Amino acid sequence: MTLEDLDSVLDVLDAMEAKKGEGASSRVAIGRTQIGEVKSYFDRVDVAAIRLSGRLAVGDTIEIENEDYTLRQRVSSMQINRKNVDEASAGDDVGIKTEVPVRTGSSVFRL
Repeated sequence: MTLEDLDSVLDVLDAMEAKKGEGASSRVAIGRTQIGEVKSYFDRVDVAAIRLSGRLAVGDTIEIENEDYTLRQRVSSMQINRKNVDEASAGDDVGIKTEVPVRTGSSVFRL
């Protein structure tokens, strides 16, 4: 590797580090669509109540994100009015069991 090659690699790493420091609000992820918002969280049963603004199906991978964290998990089951459903769409309120507690107001994305 030449000195010029090393300089090029360092430039790329510097650009990546600068981009990383821009914060969550400026992140754009390819293949990620916002599909809802956490309206409430029930800690006794580890379930997030999510108001959907897009389609969601069992088997989809979602991210639940706010300024402090991002949780990524697969939707293994969901319910509407305590009945299991395989798919839901915009306007539906669904319950999804989460791996960790999530905060009301967190954004929900489908990957």
